[in-house]
Amino acid sequence: MSDPNESQPTKSSQKNRLKELSIQLGVLQREAKKLKIPTIVVIEGLDASEKGKLLNQVLLELDSRAYEVYSTHASHKDPRDYPLLWRFWNHTPAKGRIQFYDRGPYYLVLDTWAEGKLPEKDLENYWEHIRNFERQLCDSGVAIAKVFLTVPRKEQARRFEKLESNPKTAWRVREKDWRRHEQYKAYMDQVESMVQATSTKNAAWEVIDTKELREAAIELYLVLIRKLESAIKLKKKQDAAPEPKRKRVPYEGTDLLSKVKFGPPMDRAEYKRVLKLRQETIHDLVHETFSKRIPVVLVFCGWDAAGKGGCIKRLVQGIDPRSYHVTPVGAPTREELKQHYLWRFWKQMPRKGRIEIFDRSWYGRVLVERVEGLCSNEEWQRAFREINEMESHLADFGTVIVKYWLQIDKDTQLERFEARKANPLKRWKITDEDWRNRDKWELYEDAVNELIARTHTEHAPWTIIPSVCKMTARIQTIDTLIDRMKRALKKPVDAPL
Repeated sequence: MSDPNESQPTKSSQKNRLKELSIQLGVLQREAKKLKIPTIVVIEGLDASEKGKLLNQVLLELDSRAYEVYSTHASHKDPRDYPLLWRFWNHTPAKGRIQFYDRGPYYLVLDTWAEGKLPEKDLENYWEHIRNFERQLCDSGVAIAKVFLTVPRKEQARRFEKLESNPKTAWRVREKDWRRHEQYKAYMDQVESMVQATSTKNAAWEVIDTKELREAAIELYLVLIRKLESAIKLKKKQDAAPEPKRKRVPYEGTDLLSKVKFGPPMDRAEYKRVLKLRQETIHDLVHETFSKRIPVVLVFCGWDAAGKGGCIKRLVQGIDPRSYHVTPVGAPTREELKQHYLWRFWKQMPRKGRIEIFDRSWYGRVLVERVEGLCSNEEWQRAFREINEMESHLADFGTVIVKYWLQIDKDTQLERFEARKANPLKRWKITDEDWRNRDKWELYEDAVNELIARTHTEHAPWTIIPSVCKMTARIQTIDTLIDRMKRALKKPVDAPL
């Protein structure tokens, strides 16, 4: 009869296995870096599940120049002035790099629920936002591994007591940790629900029991190895496939721009009088939104020479410069091209009480990039959903989103181009690219109609501003903002996350 203990792994065999796996993971990391595969590793878990120790274990053989670790803490107050996903978008990996989340958005949601600040009925809405976030990254080529570390209730208590018995480690156990220990069953039930709700084909959860740490470390290595092997295999297959031919996909919906009516020019004296009154109103409303800590996002899009800059200038003339920031959007930089296209816009999203003004925006994906063939048909078609999801997340946080399309006709654009060309002080504003874009007016018109039709939502509606008369356009953009701000100020402000 064989000895049953013979089947149990020895400490020596486990150590050898860990060494083999660490070397294998290092080799895969270097191959993923060479193939420019970005990777996210989310390590969530219960208190005392030894997250830090296990994370340190898997980093042993990795190239430290190609990974980063971001630690999430509920006690960090500054990130809570931004939407839940803002901090994680700020720490997404560039191509070829690995981003470790030492706890991620799941922990923040569960912690807020456990503290009694988030009703259970609201959890699914947060899970949906996180699923969208992960799907967007996966669709762009990011490999995502998610691990939840558990520990039996009795073992958790034993580890807490051991830490408390040592003066050097007692600080690591807080009252909150013991409170969560008392909630163990209810918390684990919620974890199981979360795992079921947010496990997807490309971002599935792996749950690892950490009672035996070496076994847990081996399991963690295997999870990461399988994820990188799968990502490498997929990337090689994609790189070997022939690039699909780009075919123009015409828009067949309503021609919204053709319905815009251009009225007579505004009287200049009347314009100056009204502008002053509107600026005084905006000044007061900005102070109110700051006091109520309401974030505001303004998006200015429009034809070249439609007057976006002039509208922005008149809007901010009467506002405290400390309350707003203007982000001019041009072609992405080399650093930005290594990230998801929404990354550079997430980095600029305003904190509570602040105003962010985008002079052009993320809509370039479904406009310039679409028309000029700078992204695939699949990418720009996918972007409509991604943009709506981003704006929905901002709106759920309490952000006021105001989107303008400044509309002019083709003749007006030509007049303004010629005027800029003739004026030495404005000649810098007209480029060869502007003339090339003008030659594709009909293609851009189709793209604009589709982007407005597919991204006009209740929480982030488009306002089409007739801009042949610049004075009228400036007043209308301010009037629209005044209306949206007043409505926002009447609503209760309640965003626990």
